Amino acid sequence: MTAPRVTRLTEANWREFAVVRLRALTDSLGVDDPQYRHESSFTAAQWRRRLREHAQFTVLIDGRPAGLISAQRENAESVYLYSLWLDPDARGHGLARPLVEAAVDWARTQRVRTVTLRVAADNTVARGVYESMGFRVAAALVGPRHELAMSLSV
Repeated sequence: MTAPRVTRLTEANWREFAVVRLRALTDSLGVDDPQYRHESSFTAAQWRRRLREHAQFTVLIDGRPAGLISAQRENAESVYLYSLWLDPDARGHGLARPLVEAAVDWARTQRVRTVTLRVAADNTVARGVYESMGFRVAAALVGPRHELAMSLSV
């Protein structure tokens, strides 16, 4: 087994991205979820646009995508991280941190002041990763998902 490697996906990787993104949605939400149904109908052009407009990072294990994180510029001051996911077989091996680090490093290249994200309040593993990297809870979000908004000054 080769050492895991984090890489940014480009438009040329749209097929690989589509496969890992749909795996993530299936694992997290299920195939009956509206988000899965919506994205599973994307065309090649729509997948490429997503890769053009949002920074997408994957962790590769033996050349196979085993995780994903996405980042998008919210405004002139902030980048928003979303959709951190690891394949169930890849969980518990310290791979979330390098994915988040890659996205935060990209945010720094965007010359923003803040990186934000949302996490389920009861997801102690993810919260632990984020907090160990300096993210702090900024607010509890009202709604059915019981999420926390977290931010990191960069």
